[in-house]
Amino acid sequence: MGQWLTQQPSSTLDICIPFLPKMTDLLPQIKNKLHEKVAIVTGGASGLGEVTARHFINHGAHAVVIADVQDKKGQNVATSIGPDRCTYIHCDVTDEDQVKSLVDSTVSLYGQLDIMFSNAGISKRL
Repeated sequence: MGQWLTQQPSSTLDICIPFLPKMTDLLPQIKNKLHEKVAIVTGGASGLGEVTARHFINHGAHAVVIADVQDKKGQNVATSIGPDRCTYIHCDVTDEDQVKSLVDSTVSLYGQLDIMFSNAGISKRL
């Protein structure tokens, strides 16, 4: 079979592509991919935004700022993630001044902003 093969292959893929790392070998790298990053997640009080905020923390983010108009939900998410790693800031993304203030507050709190995950939904009332 080839000198590089030191053990019985578990699949055809192992024979064809022996130089690729196994997914389990990549997990420590993936787990810390966001190490020391600071993120804002708009629409982070529920749904996909909440899941994303938790995902960022689980992948090593230093801090996540939840930005939303759902104050109670946003505060609950931030508290459940942990006040040392997550903050809630009320922000209506349809108001440019509020978004600017959100970014300025984040940089003031954490000294940097690396990720802006724009997830907030906007609905127009008729």
